[in-house]
Amino acid sequence: MKTGKRNIILLSILLFIIVGASTIFILWKSQPKGITIAISELPDSLNPILPQNISGMNASELIFDGLVNFEVDYLSKKLYPEFALAESIEQDPLTKKIYTVVLRDISWHDGRKLTADDVVFSFDAYMDPANESPQRAYLSSFIKKIEKVDNRTISIEFNDPIPPFRVYPILTFKIIPSVYNDKKMSTNLRSGENERNFAVEPIGTGPYRFTKWEIGKWIIFSSNESYFRRVPVISTLILKKVLDPVIRMNELKKGRINMILETSPMDRVKVEKIRGVDINSYLPFAFYQVFINCKKFTDPEARKAMAQAIDRASLVPGVTDADSGVVIGSSVFPADLFMSNIPEYMNSPVPDLLPEDLDKAKKMAEVSGLSGKTAILLYPDSLGDFGEAVATSISDQLRQIGFEVEPKRTGDQVFNRLVFIDHNYDLALAYSEGFDNLYSSLGSYFTSDGELNVTGISDKELDALFQKWEKAVKVVDWLDLTLEINKKMAELSPSIFLFKIQKDVYTKGLKDVNIATDNPFLSVEEWSF
Repeated sequence: MKTGKRNIILLSILLFIIVGASTIFILWKSQPKGITIAISELPDSLNPILPQNISGMNASELIFDGLVNFEVDYLSKKLYPEFALAESIEQDPLTKKIYTVVLRDISWHDGRKLTADDVVFSFDAYMDPANESPQRAYLSSFIKKIEKVDNRTISIEFNDPIPPFRVYPILTFKIIPSVYNDKKMSTNLRSGENERNFAVEPIGTGPYRFTKWEIGKWIIFSSNESYFRRVPVISTLILKKVLDPVIRMNELKKGRINMILETSPMDRVKVEKIRGVDINSYLPFAFYQVFINCKKFTDPEARKAMAQAIDRASLVPGVTDADSGVVIGSSVFPADLFMSNIPEYMNSPVPDLLPEDLDKAKKMAEVSGLSGKTAILLYPDSLGDFGEAVATSISDQLRQIGFEVEPKRTGDQVFNRLVFIDHNYDLALAYSEGFDNLYSSLGSYFTSDGELNVTGISDKELDALFQKWEKAVKVVDWLDLTLEINKKMAELSPSIFLFKIQKDVYTKGLKDVNIATDNPFLSVEEWSF
């Protein structure tokens, strides 16, 4: 090879190495610094009015406030509502259904002042059908209209008289600006470029402001130095996508990740032995249930047989039979519903009308024709080893009444399509979440036209009960209706209600983390490192 040609090749190799090293250096330099929270899936939107995945809903807590916010009591670990964007909220003493709200003198992340126009715009956007907001039906069931009185004052008219203790949780819906990038936004938040940009680079009033989104990698948030409640101690938060749970755990051990939100109840014993890792636990407003396809299992007696064949506490030994951190389901409502919320009215569990009774279940299975039948119990990948253990145990217990059930794991997308879109399944193990402390939106699963009604149950009496229950304004009325729904649901048995179980969040190096609900960021401004 001639010397000149050899030199050209050597020079090319050298340039290739220099370019490669520079690329690596640039990538290394681009790694963000700050408190890192590992999640399996980045938000699909940062606009709280549009449908969002769980990561998006969590991130909204960083960016936005409601007129009222839920906060966490440091000592009791319980939630309580606290005025946020609202400086005062007063009920009209005559009608009892009109409330006057005066806003705080605070600014959006871009410096523009919060006004009554923003609150009216936000409510109108929730109500705009084009946005398909998950909160539209819930809010409209309570609120008739919101009107501007002056720049800092609004009037909220509810459909019926309603006491303050029920108003405050309703007013936690997030407020977004009516003006973005100096342009008035349309209430149709899918309509134009400005509205679509807001969903990925939003401004709010919350403790953190959006800084940067690296697609497929992470989202960076910086502290809001003007936050009205308190300036966050930690200046930078990073939501980082780490799909593999094993990698997440290894990175946590090494201190390169500070928080893991998605955990399995079966990992707790192992994590307790890891030095420097703290476990924050809470009982979520959520529960596990097995949807029964009522169009395939039409006889209520067959569905009751399934429910009464299950010993819920024994489904996963060491986890579901623990002394604490588990609330066994008694029909559709968690057993601690009254004790947690209205102990002064009723301090006993919600009655379990379909307790485990194997002999009775066998007879009902035989009479109803369930014995000898076969079915498939679907469960999604996201439930992991815990889901597999629950599904296998359910199958074993149903086999005892002559009902042969095969557990089958599927990808989440396939599961969601088969169950929530096509309704093409026999039985489906699901984790149902996103409720408030009174499980106000529960009817969406079991009313005839409910958005999440995948069982196909349709009963006019049950529909009417849910309608009255959601509009009840007196505690005693709400309590009586809850018991009536509990009884009706036991008669219809569209699902097998299993339990709610404490959810663990793992942290390393973080102090003053106080987690009491599905959204881990309620106490975020208190965190320190």
